[in-house]
Amino acid sequence: MTTLRHYSLGETCPASPHAVVSCLPTMEDVCGYEEKDPRVVTALNSGYPRFVVHAYIRELTTFYLQRAELSGRKAFLVPGRRAAQDLITSVEGRLQIVEVDEALFLVHCDQADQELAGRAAKFVQHTGVSISSRHAEDLLVYHGKRDDLYPEACYVGNAQSEAERLLAQQIGCRERDVLLCASGMSAFYAAFRAVQELQLSRGRKRWLQLGWLYLDSGCILKEFLGAEESLEYCYNVFELDVVLEKIRLFGDDLAAVVVECPTNPLIQVCELRMISEAVKAQGGVMIVDPTIASVYNVDVLPFADLLVTSLTKYAATEGDVMIGALALNPQSLFYGDLASRTSAFHQPPYARDLSRLVYEMETAPQLVAQMNVNAAKLADFLRGHPAVKKVYYAGCADHIEDVAKSEIATGAVITIELIGLMEVFYDTVGLMKGPSFGAKFTLLCPFVYLAHYDLVTAESGREFLASVGIDPELIRISVGIEPYETIEAVFAPALDACID
Repeated sequence: MTTLRHYSLGETCPASPHAVVSCLPTMEDVCGYEEKDPRVVTALNSGYPRFVVHAYIRELTTFYLQRAELSGRKAFLVPGRRAAQDLITSVEGRLQIVEVDEALFLVHCDQADQELAGRAAKFVQHTGVSISSRHAEDLLVYHGKRDDLYPEACYVGNAQSEAERLLAQQIGCRERDVLLCASGMSAFYAAFRAVQELQLSRGRKRWLQLGWLYLDSGCILKEFLGAEESLEYCYNVFELDVVLEKIRLFGDDLAAVVVECPTNPLIQVCELRMISEAVKAQGGVMIVDPTIASVYNVDVLPFADLLVTSLTKYAATEGDVMIGALALNPQSLFYGDLASRTSAFHQPPYARDLSRLVYEMETAPQLVAQMNVNAAKLADFLRGHPAVKKVYYAGCADHIEDVAKSEIATGAVITIELIGLMEVFYDTVGLMKGPSFGAKFTLLCPFVYLAHYDLVTAESGREFLASVGIDPELIRISVGIEPYETIEAVFAPALDACID
């Protein structure tokens, strides 16, 4: 079945219970999802795992609550005592904990305490500490609640060792310097906590965010810093003099600088080398996230103390694995400290997720190369279409040559601003529509609506977005491996429709 078609509300791609994307086919559905419209919410049995609680996880949670005679409580399933304790400590509320299976904890509270439950849910979302759908599926089968596992191809062998080997090749590091994590946000959280602990021990309390960070990365920085710590922003990554001066003025207070390279959603590349040198000179830690183009396409570890990335994108080409990783630069002045601290905070991936990932990683380099080729062609087409006001794409980004592994290694992601009506384009285009990228099938999303609905729906929020150069109506596209002519043939009529 072709992947270039209209999908129904809640339909997944691939047609697997472990798919990380389920379709929001119209802007009405997007707004309904954000506003918790029952029509939309009930249609989503799965979705991006940190935002939609999977049907298997809901079923397993209900089973454990009933078994523990806790029915009616609000609960979260968290693997690992450290993660469960972090959750309890972070929300500072009356959460209770029960070990329901080996190293699996049910953290629960009174259903009526919606404020506490909301804070707990946000912690789980931001840090990626929930169990995966495969983990839940295994336990449902084990407890006799489901008959069989969903059949899928997986790597046979030592998946962890093979994943570390394959990643080390792409990142340009030693296998022992790769740390696999349950999700990209789990990797980011482990890196954040490790750096925070290290730098507080050195009396360093000031953090700097460069550019626009992915929602949950930004939330971790904003919400998990202590009262004595501070976070400042330089949203324009091209204002090099401003960035360097701010780093210099932080002096011995500088804890860390965090940047995505390229950024999401504007696909911008900062002058990473000069910024990295300035951070190093001040004794700060440099955290770099290359997810938007992936470690298959860009080489950023030489400029970072810590690299964090989601492997749900590009590595998991089928779009059905939630997983992440971090890598340490052995040349970092803080290598030993960060190696021990990240290991203490990280949450490892579930075994079946890792086996599925490695199976997909075996063909990922070839598939990513085809995504790159198609994305370059589509970017050229979009730049020439009268409905498109602006195209953001790594292939034409300033400074991309400093990090790209080759001239065409620019990633699958294109962001566009439209002259015509975004809603008409979105509702018309026949593609998978959901919040992910780097899969082998083409998909898109109204990124700001899904990541920052609170800003889109408030006048002050729109004013803030305008001040940092982000169009609320932009569309983020992830280009797949379908024959290029068929991809363009899907975009052309939808673009024409939005300016008719």
